[in-house]
Amino acid sequence: MSEAGDIAGGLPPPMSNPELLGHEEAETRVLDAWYAGRMPHAWLIAGPRGIGKATLAYRIAKFVLSGGKTTGEAGLFGADDAPPTSLATDPTHRVARLVASEGHRDLHILRRQLNDRGVLSQVVRVDDVRAFEAGMRLHSAEGGWRVAIVDEAERMNRNAENALLKILEEPPPNTLILIVSNAESAMLATTRSRCRRLPLSPLPDTVVSTLLARARPDLTHADTMVILRLADGSIGSAIALADAGGAKLYRMVVAVLGTLPEIDGEALHAMAGAWARKPKEGELDPFATGTALMRRWIDQSIRAASAAPGLTEITPGDLEAGRAWVARIGVEAAFRRRAAVERLIRLEQVVNLERKQVILDSVHTLAYGEDIGRGGV
Repeated sequence: MSEAGDIAGGLPPPMSNPELLGHEEAETRVLDAWYAGRMPHAWLIAGPRGIGKATLAYRIAKFVLSGGKTTGEAGLFGADDAPPTSLATDPTHRVARLVASEGHRDLHILRRQLNDRGVLSQVVRVDDVRAFEAGMRLHSAEGGWRVAIVDEAERMNRNAENALLKILEEPPPNTLILIVSNAESAMLATTRSRCRRLPLSPLPDTVVSTLLARARPDLTHADTMVILRLADGSIGSAIALADAGGAKLYRMVVAVLGTLPEIDGEALHAMAGAWARKPKEGELDPFATGTALMRRWIDQSIRAASAAPGLTEITPGDLEAGRAWVARIGVEAAFRRRAAVERLIRLEQVVNLERKQVILDSVHTLAYGEDIGRGGV
């Protein structure tokens, strides 16, 4: 699956992950529907990226494809014939192994495909949905339920989503469709209305901390604390930030922006040089990560100046420094400068601007205004 964090290095991929932490309430809802005989034909599993949505989808698939009951000598759920209280399955069981390899004949997956150049497409296309539907219309290979998983549903183009909508309106018998979305608001309202929502919340810090320690055991306590605050309950984001040196990058942001309008030229050029370098193979792009953290600091500063509730420091003094910057220039000016920085970053992506200069210009814009050359605010 493509959900960030579900396939993060150091943790099992969702199809073979035997554990799901922090989403017990969602599992209970599925179990209650199953044992009450009111299983919907489609669930919409929605929530932020990297919190375990894909893992949950595969857990449901294993449960349903087993018939939701014990099978074999010891059974899928153990020797006890009592209904299970979670969707956890024995990873050595035949059904679990087949689902883990995506080799179960009654499991169908819709996801983005490689294009003619061998590059992963940015969207799910209508031809992908038609091929997916053709497989679903076949009789069950094992005489029971069939499960279909739609990955990154928000990436379907309009024609693809309309094709999926027809499946949702006339689903094949004994078929469960699990739609996974990182941004359900990007989907058609009619598509969403054909599903039962199963929203997942960000993970508690205790869960993210536990999983992060497993995946990145060498991370220092200080860096772990910074990453936990930046990750917003997403283990996927936490691992990505750890791999990108996110704690160090954020400290750079605070060191440079925390003194605005004064600028430490040496610190700024050190930050720009570190972010502008080309990433090594397999390494996350420091420019993308760094500029995202810069925007995070700006947004947090505006919220702090507006007395938004629930804010906590990410590093010592970062909130107060940001609040002071906004108080000095005003909230409206802060929004304008934020928009100007956003335009600079997007221009780098579109016309391949020199990255170091983009970073330098962004910081000067925050310090002196979006129209530096014309004496802007």
